[in-house]
Amino acid sequence: MTAHTVPVTASGATIAVSASIPATYDAAGYGATSMVYTAIGNVSDHGAHGVTAAITKFTPVDTATVSKVKGSKDYGSKSLKIANIAGDAGQVIMKAASESTAHYSFCITYSDTEKHYLDALVSKYEYQDGSVDSVREINCVLEIC
Repeated sequence: MTAHTVPVTASGATIAVSASIPATYDAAGYGATSMVYTAIGNVSDHGAHGVTAAITKFTPVDTATVSKVKGSKDYGSKSLKIANIAGDAGQVIMKAASESTAHYSFCITYSDTEKHYLDALVSKYEYQDGSVDSVREINCVLEIC
């Protein structure tokens, strides 16, 4: 796949879930034919995902100069907003995942065919009922492992 040379939107992006975990945690493992993904329908906001490294600081008394080193990496969480469609197969899996301690696999596919694969725990599946003119939604949080 060619790297982006112009800005692109999230329009057309999809996210799918699998109760299976890959044999290897790379594109080949996640993309293997044994991995079965189910699309999560009606996602209105994919949120953000990425890595944050802890920064460890050390200040020796003699120089009083702060030294910084990268520490542990945290891949954070990803919040999804989804229209509440009880019959959506992807949402059914997400609801079950929220009650489970198991890891689930996710595949985000962008309109230019770029893919991001995630290993995550579903830590939140919250109904948002809203007001009279609101669409009933679900807020989901994926804790990326």
